[in-house]
Amino acid sequence: KGIEATVSMALTDTLQLDANAALLKARYDDFSEAVRGVAVSRNGKVPTDVPERLANAWVGWKFLPGWTLSGGLRHVGKRYADNANTLKLPAYTTFDLALQWRATPDTTVTLRGFNVGDKKYFTTAYYTTTQWFVGEGRRVELALNHRF
Repeated sequence: KGIEATVSMALTDTLQLDANAALLKARYDDFSEAVRGVAVSRNGKVPTDVPERLANAWVGWKFLPGWTLSGGLRHVGKRYADNANTLKLPAYTTFDLALQWRATPDTTVTLRGFNVGDKKYFTTAYYTTTQWFVGEGRRVELALNHRF
């Protein structure tokens, strides 16, 4: 069960907003897991790696002809890393930036910064308290896109 909403709108001639959010109440209806050779019911438990809250928002500003500066955030709510719901991964929020130049109608150059605050977070765990996978740190990319 859940709800998702998406908004994409021009706030002004130069400002664009794109956002979405999801609230989800996922539960196992009929699921058993073998634990030391014994079937254990996980009915009513939250599936692994399924957050109850997700949100993304981007604002783009066309500050000069052909130039756009954008910023966005991504929020992932807490989630469980095991079927028993005993291992909880904390929520996290990251922030991204982008600068795009449309050199010609067919060519764009984009500089992107991902997780610019270098937020430390975990993407998942491997059913133990000791094997947590660390999310990607700050990263920058430069892309050239040309349509032929």
